[in-house]
Amino acid sequence: MKADLITAWLFDEGYKHEIDADGDIHFRYNGFHLYFTVDEKDDSYFRIIMPNVYQLENNREVILEACNTLNRNFKVLKAYLVDDRLFLSIELFVDSTPEVGDFFERCCRILEAGYNDLAKIIQG
Repeated sequence: MKADLITAWLFDEGYKHEIDADGDIHFRYNGFHLYFTVDEKDDSYFRIIMPNVYQLENNREVILEACNTLNRNFKVLKAYLVDDRLFLSIELFVDSTPEVGDFFERCCRILEAGYNDLAKIIQG
């Protein structure tokens, strides 16, 4: 998916954003740091990441079970480990000229809901 569609939508909706050296678009949603990744080889690929939502603390099995629960309970959400840190992402395919406003905020809300459910799962 083209970065210019995302940056234009973020600007129009009043979201401040920054583009890093890799071309990823960083922004805040309800206090969460999120970023949209650009895949130059696949214009139909859409991914928003909520990085570093949890650091493992000798509880790998609990966190893997939490990831499994989140992946099972939420459409398009992926919960996964990068080293000892838990990431959440939304990944989907869109058409070549998507209406970003039709799905962008819903994706952000799913990430937020996944984060909130993660806290409940971990606390037991």
